[in-house]
Amino acid sequence: MTWVDAELRPLDLDQIPRCIAVHMRALFLLLAFLAAGTSAQADPQRFRAGITRIAVQDIVPFDTLIVYPIDATEFPFQEGPFSIAATRDAPIAAGPRFPVVLFSHGGGGTIKAGGSSLPYAALLTSMAREGFIVVAPFHPGSKRPREALEDRPRQIHGALDAMLADPRFGVHADPNRLGMMGFSYGGAVTLIVAGASPSLAHLAAYCRDRGNDPKACDGVPTDGSLANAVGKRSPDALTVNALVLLEPFGALFDRDGLASVGMPTLLYRAESSDLQADGNIVALAAALPHPPRQETVPGGHFIFFGPCSHALETEAPAACKDAPGVDRAAVHRRIETEIGDFLHRHL
Repeated sequence: MTWVDAELRPLDLDQIPRCIAVHMRALFLLLAFLAAGTSAQADPQRFRAGITRIAVQDIVPFDTLIVYPIDATEFPFQEGPFSIAATRDAPIAAGPRFPVVLFSHGGGGTIKAGGSSLPYAALLTSMAREGFIVVAPFHPGSKRPREALEDRPRQIHGALDAMLADPRFGVHADPNRLGMMGFSYGGAVTLIVAGASPSLAHLAAYCRDRGNDPKACDGVPTDGSLANAVGKRSPDALTVNALVLLEPFGALFDRDGLASVGMPTLLYRAESSDLQADGNIVALAAALPHPPRQETVPGGHFIFFGPCSHALETEAPAACKDAPGVDRAAVHRRIETEIGDFLHRHL
């Protein structure tokens, strides 16, 4: 058959649907391949961690850690008893704007002394490697616990504003993708920043017959003096898209005070904690308007401190010593992965 003969053959109309089906199948396969490639490219990029301190002006000025993604090599360093796996003052990584994660450390028992974000450096640097800018103030002391409930949300807000005003970070941060994490007392601060109204009356009623929960109740008046205390929304509440609560001080909130906290929440409990779960973590989970994702890890309340150096273990044995069989490093590898995945999904 010559080429001309072939061109002049009449079309077999019965073959057209089969021909179209073959080409459509090939097209679908091509689109699926391209979609898979696009999805792979959209996976979160792994960075290295940079760290710096900025000063924040407030009633009592305070420092804030900014932990952030970098492209440069990490050069770990020692700050007192803390080993920090990050490079100091390195340029932030290039690329699109990064979501922001606020962090409030614990320290309910040291209200007058304030506290530090350094014990959580392993968690904070892991978030930077996942592509988050972390803002973690060193909360200064407050005269009384009630004042701390006002001071610490204001300090969180001020630290965020200071980071956004810093030319090194402001143009790289996306404040519309805002998450927050908090440990223990910092968990209560996290809820207040997210819009919850604390209830000292609820706390006093809880503590009246709870001698087995000193971590939540020590120093709380149970003589009826707080019976008419009215909680209110903080003027420093922010539009937060997702929360991570690590052993939070939940006895401070009732159902009404949590009504506006409807964002996705990841809630952690430590199996052997001396912060009583039923009145704090379990009650909080039941009172939130949307059920949080709940995770349980082995260890005590301070398992969320990073793995301790020998120097820190000597200085703070109560926070560093784990029960036999508890592998703090393994717990942190797990929670770092879970928290990173959770925040990537919701920010």
